[in-house]
Amino acid sequence: MTINYQYFFIFLILFAAIFELWLNKRQINFVCKNKNKVPEAFAKNIKLKDHQKAADYTVAKTQFGSFGLVISAIITYYLTIGGGINQLNSFFTHIDVTSLIGGSLVVTILAVLLSAIEIPSNFYSTFVIEEKFGFNKTKTKTFISDVLIDLTTTAAVTFVIIYISLWIISALGASWWFWLWVFLSSVIIIMSALGPLLQQLKNKFSPLEDKKLKVIIEKLLKKCGFESQGLFIMNGSLRSSHGNAFFGGFGKTKRIIFFDTLLDKLTHKEIEAVIAHELGHFKMNHVKKFMAIMITILFLSLYVLGGLKDNPLFYEVLGVEIMSDANFLMLFNFVLLNYLFFFIKPAMAFISRKNEYEADAYACLVAKGDDLKRSLTKLYRDNASTLTPDPLYSSFNHSHPPALMRIKAIDNL
Repeated sequence: MTINYQYFFIFLILFAAIFELWLNKRQINFVCKNKNKVPEAFAKNIKLKDHQKAADYTVAKTQFGSFGLVISAIITYYLTIGGGINQLNSFFTHIDVTSLIGGSLVVTILAVLLSAIEIPSNFYSTFVIEEKFGFNKTKTKTFISDVLIDLTTTAAVTFVIIYISLWIISALGASWWFWLWVFLSSVIIIMSALGPLLQQLKNKFSPLEDKKLKVIIEKLLKKCGFESQGLFIMNGSLRSSHGNAFFGGFGKTKRIIFFDTLLDKLTHKEIEAVIAHELGHFKMNHVKKFMAIMITILFLSLYVLGGLKDNPLFYEVLGVEIMSDANFLMLFNFVLLNYLFFFIKPAMAFISRKNEYEADAYACLVAKGDDLKRSLTKLYRDNASTLTPDPLYSSFNHSHPPALMRIKAIDNL
């Protein structure tokens, strides 16, 4: 029985990896096929060389992503049937992995190790791919600093969350899964609220100094009935020439944040249209709805899968020798949730793209649609975003609609 289930789990690992690799191959082929002609809707504003650069950039990232998929599948196998979690437990034989502190340490160490494994990948992406296409501005010192901050933050946050989670599981009886859901849901909300503060661990925020732009945005905010804690510029140019703007925080911590690179690329009216789009997300409660979806998924996951915690067969199938709350949390977080999100990824992407269309429609009500189209076109061009993604790949992997569909939707408003 155990062997049969293990074969099924190995099949699941292979199926997920092969399917994602197949999608990547489709994306590469489709982008290359459409590389030598700019789509008609963009022909006046995007040069062929920029379109081809975007194609080459997309192919390079997708090819490297395929390598990452293989590594991820190998790591998943190694942690489970390959005995990785067992080795981690045995390596710390002097630690009682069934205790709150011991279990928290083991899970935290695994989280840090998994983060550390990604360092070479991030280094290659930054200093090879981004450098090749002219986007990288990161210095080695900054990269090392970011890594140290990320690892430290991962260790601290993971230890606190896992310690409280293990206490809930051990102390609250049969209803542990419900109270764990309540706690983790609170963490999701708190982390969203603290987003801008956490970003300042690595980034510098400064007040918007462009008085004319500030007046335009403040008028827009007043028109939309939106209150913010301020307009800030983030030093995105320290790491990349990519431009972006977003709202950070939640509730009273909301902030409007611009990459400094964005201000150099767009006119005031185009920036107003971008902000209007972001306001659309808040006006239609997309942030709250997304958190509600995540919290609901978490509830169903714990309700359905929580019973596996005390099932010896579950640990045997996944190759884990010790039944413990810490091992369950490792398997739940690093294995079960990964495959759950693999299967619901298209639905999540569909909801996200729907939200983008709605935010675009709102932006066209409070700003000018032509300004929004021009800003999007410049961002596609300057960020080397492909205008011709494979439709199936996009439906699984893109949170935003393809460029042609998005511009067409704006024209039809």
